[in-house]
Amino acid sequence: MSMTDEVDPRSSLWGLIGFYLRFLRTSKGLTGAEAGKIAGCAPSTISRIETGAQLMSTKHAARLDEAWRTGGLFTLLIYYAVRATTPDWFQSYLSHEQGADRVRMFAGQYVPGLFQTPEYAQALLAEGRAKDKKAALERRMARQEILSRPNPPEVWVIIAQTVLEWPVGGKNAFKAQLARLLSLSEQPNISIRVVPGTAGAYEGMDGPFMITTGREGEIAFAEAPNAGRLVAHLEEVNDFVIRFDRIGMLALPVGPSRDLIKKNMEQMT
Repeated sequence: MSMTDEVDPRSSLWGLIGFYLRFLRTSKGLTGAEAGKIAGCAPSTISRIETGAQLMSTKHAARLDEAWRTGGLFTLLIYYAVRATTPDWFQSYLSHEQGADRVRMFAGQYVPGLFQTPEYAQALLAEGRAKDKKAALERRMARQEILSRPNPPEVWVIIAQTVLEWPVGGKNAFKAQLARLLSLSEQPNISIRVVPGTAGAYEGMDGPFMITTGREGEIAFAEAPNAGRLVAHLEEVNDFVIRFDRIGMLALPVGPSRDLIKKNMEQMT
């Protein structure tokens, strides 16, 4: 690993964990393979944690803390990391999404970025705080390339009915956005379901979230204004999985959801 591969310990608590893993490993004269044997993981996992591409698990932390007599350093850092907002959370999320086999999302306010048209996204960004809105739009559109890659991921999305009724970008732009949702919903790997307004209060009102499933297992991400929180702890990730399933119990099936999208699109004339 070159020096340029080092994660910035000031970037987040996860960055600090990666930094100290490399610091302690090299100070003990250990290779990645030797550290991986101690932690109970592959050498590539050690490398990915050190560069910030993967999060350290509590299992690996406990084994390293015991073997290296750190006083519980890694376990304590993970304890606070899973409870903290992450400044670069979205970049962390994208690194997982790009390699995911399955993506689950809940959106209660607007169409998820993965499904947005350029016009819809531009309207949202215009009201946001991104300094370079053109670059932000290009990144958002580039993110959608995973939908057209060979062997695209399964993408299961649940949205609130209000998302279909809020004309972001004006009538024409919003109608085109609904048409894109309809088109995407016809792809065999994409499921779009709608929670009707008749559902009343439900868990999704707490805010949007995403869950990715890939080679690192399941990772959850909770959104917040100008921030976000990356969730790697197994028990807490399971809480998000259960929340997604509970919201899904209130959502319309795929067919009626598609009919509702179509109905709202036709009313935009």
